[in-house]
Amino acid sequence: MRVDVAVIGGGVTGLGVARDLAQRGVTVALFEKGDLASGTSGRSHGLLHSGARYAVKDPVSASECAQENRILKKIASHVIEDTGGMFVAVEESDLEYERVFLDGCKKSGVRVEELSIKESLSREPYLNPNVVATYLVDDAAIDPFRLALANFLDAKSNNAQIFTYTPVRLLVEQGEVTGVRLIKSGENVHADIVVNATGAWAGEVCRQAGIKLEVKPNKGTLVVVSKRIVNTVLNRLRPPSDGDILVPHQTTMILGTTSTYVRTPDNLLPTRKEIKLIVMEEEKLVPLVRRLRVIRAFSGARPLLEGGSGREAARTFLVIDHDESGVKGLITVTGGKLTTYRLMAEKTADLVCAKLGVRAPCSTDKEELPEVPVKSTLERYEALEGELRDGKEVVCECEMVTRSEVEKAFNVLAARTLGDVKRRTRMGMGECQAQMCAYRVADLMAESFGFGADEALNMLSDFLREQWKISRVLEGSQKAQTEFFKTMYRLAGSLDG
Repeated sequence: MRVDVAVIGGGVTGLGVARDLAQRGVTVALFEKGDLASGTSGRSHGLLHSGARYAVKDPVSASECAQENRILKKIASHVIEDTGGMFVAVEESDLEYERVFLDGCKKSGVRVEELSIKESLSREPYLNPNVVATYLVDDAAIDPFRLALANFLDAKSNNAQIFTYTPVRLLVEQGEVTGVRLIKSGENVHADIVVNATGAWAGEVCRQAGIKLEVKPNKGTLVVVSKRIVNTVLNRLRPPSDGDILVPHQTTMILGTTSTYVRTPDNLLPTRKEIKLIVMEEEKLVPLVRRLRVIRAFSGARPLLEGGSGREAARTFLVIDHDESGVKGLITVTGGKLTTYRLMAEKTADLVCAKLGVRAPCSTDKEELPEVPVKSTLERYEALEGELRDGKEVVCECEMVTRSEVEKAFNVLAARTLGDVKRRTRMGMGECQAQMCAYRVADLMAESFGFGADEALNMLSDFLREQWKISRVLEGSQKAQTEFFKTMYRLAGSLDG
């Protein structure tokens, strides 16, 4: 195979690069070692930043976020819930940060509006009644999985080739990167330019070409609770710190986050200490949080580009032409935020096109992303009466996922595993955490999609084993309930958990 550009990395940035280049008429093949958005993109809190969080220490990132926030609300409104955000001072000491916060927002072009305590509590009744100041910003909740899928569909519609579960290595010939080698098949894919869009793994890819790139993976842990009791993104009005944000998502809320440098971005797991810290800090914003059930916790790796503490490191991004350091054919894009993925892709595509002699301009800031053929949970509830009247089978009651949506996940959205279905439809992301629906989808896979019974059973076992990792940090009745489900599956299905 030969293409103009090979992209490594199937997160939102890599998919954004593929989409941008394909729209400009460049032939593109993208390779992802796992599923789409299964790395950092899918392990975020799904926040569409207003820029306010970075306005004091990182005004460049703040301005980028503010700009991209406005663009994404126009081109990707179907994957965004425009909740708005509030920065909340819950202690008098928080007010020491108030002046520099407002000054930073003004200088960065981040919109901020003061709310009275009465207005704040009317908007969010479960907010700590002792708050001392609140400010409204343009934060929103964005679904990273559906955002990735929308970019995937757009890129595919413009003839980009997307390969999941296809790990690759750089193909290096006489000091020049000439493409990638597919690890499983040994096939070579030749390309004029390879784009390294692997985020926290960018340094590892660069080493394959003898390039030293300092990307420091920074672990962030997040906690998912079972009930959505607020409808606005809530931020603590203080310098960035652990447990300072709460994001409403579909039927749940995501609490976060922590910041710890780690040696490798692989196989990151939350600790009980991190979960307790996050919940304790979030109680100061919303006291009722302490009574909500933790249904999941997960960790992802931020690709930070400079030293110092993780909270102090800039969230800006870099687009690096390695030709300038003597290695032709390789461009790396790393750093940044989910919110700035489109801008990162645009700047990367601009550089690629300049090197290829392609004059077509970027249009991704104006072209709307396509609708994803699976609904959000909130949309499903709105359509519930019609869905049931039409006889559509519901396979996941927590998130109201229908059989037809599972079929679309396989037939249209390139799902290959139960985990893929989860990322595309939210099957298993609700209160029962797939304990009551995973076996139904596995049965459907064996019935309708050509999976053998043993293959479907093995896939179910692998999926549940991943789901049950949460049990290591649970306590009390929650741990007992998880152990009950594990025992039930082992006895009834002979599954090894």
